[in-house]
Amino acid sequence: MTVFVAEHHKGWVKCIVLSPDEKTFASISHDPIMHVCDSETGHCISGPFKLRNLDSSRLRDQFYACFSPDGKHILVRCCSDNETSRYAVVWNIEKGEEVFQIEGSDFVFIQSGRNEGRIASMGWIDEDGSLVQAKYRYPTRIRVKLWDIGNDKFDELFEMTGITVAQFSPNGKYLAVEGQSESVVELLKLEDRKITHQFSHPPGNLSSLHFSPTNDYLTGAFGEHDDKCLRRLDTQQMVSLNVRGNWIETPPAVIHSSHTNRVFSPRDHTVEIWEVSTTGSNMIFEIEWLTDWKISSICPSRDGHRLLIGNHRGTVRMLSLEVLGSNQPVTQDKGEIITLSPSGKVMVTRSWQDRHLKLWDMTTWEPVGPRDVEYADEVAFSADDSRIAVLSESRVIICDINHPENRLSFDPTPKGRSVYRRKAAFQTCNDLVICTKLEDDDSDEISGLLQVWKVKDHSECTFSLYINMGYSDTYLTPDGLTLIIDSPFSCYSWNHDTAQFYPFHFAGEAHLRGYARAYSLDGKFFACQSPEDYNIRVWDTRTGQLCRKPITMSDVNAIALSPALNGRSLGHQLIALHDNDTQTKTVFDVHKGHLYAQFRSAGGPKAFIQDGTKLMSGYPIRIYDIADLAAKHRNAPHEYNCVPWDGWMVGQDNELLFWVPLEHREVLFSSQVKTIWERATKVDFSKFKFGTKWTECIDKEWMKEVEERGKRVGRLL
Repeated sequence: MTVFVAEHHKGWVKCIVLSPDEKTFASISHDPIMHVCDSETGHCISGPFKLRNLDSSRLRDQFYACFSPDGKHILVRCCSDNETSRYAVVWNIEKGEEVFQIEGSDFVFIQSGRNEGRIASMGWIDEDGSLVQAKYRYPTRIRVKLWDIGNDKFDELFEMTGITVAQFSPNGKYLAVEGQSESVVELLKLEDRKITHQFSHPPGNLSSLHFSPTNDYLTGAFGEHDDKCLRRLDTQQMVSLNVRGNWIETPPAVIHSSHTNRVFSPRDHTVEIWEVSTTGSNMIFEIEWLTDWKISSICPSRDGHRLLIGNHRGTVRMLSLEVLGSNQPVTQDKGEIITLSPSGKVMVTRSWQDRHLKLWDMTTWEPVGPRDVEYADEVAFSADDSRIAVLSESRVIICDINHPENRLSFDPTPKGRSVYRRKAAFQTCNDLVICTKLEDDDSDEISGLLQVWKVKDHSECTFSLYINMGYSDTYLTPDGLTLIIDSPFSCYSWNHDTAQFYPFHFAGEAHLRGYARAYSLDGKFFACQSPEDYNIRVWDTRTGQLCRKPITMSDVNAIALSPALNGRSLGHQLIALHDNDTQTKTVFDVHKGHLYAQFRSAGGPKAFIQDGTKLMSGYPIRIYDIADLAAKHRNAPHEYNCVPWDGWMVGQDNELLFWVPLEHREVLFSSQVKTIWERATKVDFSKFKFGTKWTECIDKEWMKEVEERGKRVGRLL
């Protein structure tokens, strides 16, 4: 589906917009830097331009842009993250300079009529007629102006009062407003200031309005809810849609054609494509971004056949959506890792599509266990990997993995209480430990309840203890024997003789309230990065004593802790630390503190498995052999460099070898990877050209076409 990947930006792509003829597009990053590019090749044909008068101090500030009808100017609007200030700059693409700046809340180029080429602006004003910047003052009065393209002269059109939401259409023909007292949206035609459309929306607090790029649909979002309404302007038919995602930060796009109506809705790492009609809606495709970086902006073509996607890393990808012409439901759903069994032999993933759990045998990579259990709050394995417990707000479901039809369900919640959060773990005797934060239905107070349940043919609570948790984080070991509460700090340890949990103390308890934390899968060790000095410490959960002096390493955002290495004494444990900024994993010996291995790869360490002999990373899922890691680190550490961010692989003397496309950089690994569960890359060097022979790789005819197209676009600009 990929047409091209453009990597002109160094950071977060905040905005992408196609020109009126769709032959070029402009992309703007948070710097803020703007590039104007060819929409067939992605090559930059104008720029980069530094938009100096736009505030780039806050990464959450949003930029929106539109071209003038002749494609020679571009209007860039800036909106602060809390909407306290909005303004726009007019940029001359040919001269590469700013023309002037406008204050206001919404801006658009008028695309037709007697005011074609002029700019319409709308600003919220106070009672004294001055522009309002602070949203907390809740202005309800707007002023609309028309600006000339060549200077900062304007004509004041009109003012309106009692308005709560207002938005221009992309062609500058309409202004959509919602009144203060009624749930009614009105469309005002700017040219003659007459109301041409008037319709009501479903009950709720309308938070934003968005027009489709083709100006024939108006969408409305309501507060923090997922409910959206789509209104077709010519027939005034309305469709309701329930989709996730923040439509204020990354707006959707609705494309209407004679065959279909599609909603392109960005959400985190994916773009959902919905087909909507008066009879219902259906998600027909989910475009998954091929890296771990979030999608930050989208722009579909007006016929819906192409889609531009920008992400936080600074890349812009053009996709061809012709594959969707058959309207056949096609989805991609790899899911996310939830947990591993104590032995590390079974992995649980959650489907992003339907939230159902999937269990995988990590030896054969075949599915096992139940397939009809929906994920809720917590998942726990029995010590022998034979059963799995799934906890929701109201029920606990325990399934036999080998015989999924055998299951037990019960509700451990006391009467008059609501569940705030739950943690669970099986002890070696297969009793289930449940740690619950409870909210009193009458007083809304939060309390903690620690329970032990015998679960075989039926359920029976054998131990119950109310403890002070508040809103703090809790950490229950995978073996169900130790509970750590970080604020107010306290620990509880299970006593086998009395079958009770008792208060327990760890050495250096102040360092247990850390940022990155991890248990070993056997529950015997706990690691934490201290908020006091940012060092990493490891405790023995049986004695509460520190295993050794702290490990000094900053910028750690993920930790994995091994049990005892296979065939070695209990004094040998490893800890893997991940630095997300440099994509570097560092493996230390817990007790001796010496560096075991260091290498670069995408995805943080998930867990040590198979008695500590292998390290598993997530997103994408890879399994590394520990002995191989250590040997290759000692002998040839340069072999462990993953593909750099710019895509260029280099030799030992930093000579350029070859360039790797973006979607392959995080999945191209050296031979130390023993298992690849999902997406991988293999390089074929059979037609490799080295040194000055690299020019033989160029398609001369294609290059000639690109140069001719560049000349034509240059003449147009």
